[in-house]
Amino acid sequence: MKFSFGLVLSIFLIFSSCVFTTSPGDFQEISRVYSPDSSKYLLTYRYEQGAWDGSRTSLTTILKKSDPIEKRNQYSLSSLDYDKIFWFGNDTVVVAEKYTEFISNGKSNLKDTILNDVFIKVKQIDPIDTSFQRKIFYQETSPNGKYELIVYKYVKNINRYYFLNISVVNKGDTIPKYGNFYISKYDFDCFTDIRWDTTNILDIKVSESCYYAFDEYLVKNKRDIDYKVQVNDTIKGNIRQYMQ
Repeated sequence: MKFSFGLVLSIFLIFSSCVFTTSPGDFQEISRVYSPDSSKYLLTYRYEQGAWDGSRTSLTTILKKSDPIEKRNQYSLSSLDYDKIFWFGNDTVVVAEKYTEFISNGKSNLKDTILNDVFIKVKQIDPIDTSFQRKIFYQETSPNGKYELIVYKYVKNINRYYFLNISVVNKGDTIPKYGNFYISKYDFDCFTDIRWDTTNILDIKVSESCYYAFDEYLVKNKRDIDYKVQVNDTIKGNIRQYMQ
């Protein structure tokens, strides 16, 4: 269940903070990162609920050294909402919000606030720097010759694959850094295949297992390109075949 941190954080994380009245699973501490003066720490943890969730999501909160660890349940930040979080002095924590979410929506979903007497500063920090290389998985010109479809990711050795970008540009135009049609917000996506059909419409096939997320990943101000979507769980296609 997802709802706000409470009154203090109701604006900050409407969709990502959690308050648990009963244990949602077995508590597992992942890490503690102390402030420079060691008076407080960032506690990152998760609740193991079995193999179904793959332990993909973790939670992070701020505790004082004297706080009981049970206080974590009062307010926590989901790892789905940020790329990184770190101390900036003894009384400030920087939250680099999920950049793909920011780019896709065209606005920030998080607000500066105070958590357990610590100032939370929200920043937008582009995670793709010069250490990444753009890898194009598929590129195709529309039958009418007007548009170019490009499917790509940014990769480097330490994580191999990153989020999926899909852009549609005028023939001959440069590829935008981030997808102008679709950006998967995390390190997984719903596509199995995308290509032009004979009528200049994008023919899209998505996995049934995460079809619910497809519309959420479409760029809000995307280009006005006609497309159709089919559910197809095959691993064959111009995206999945490169990801084995």
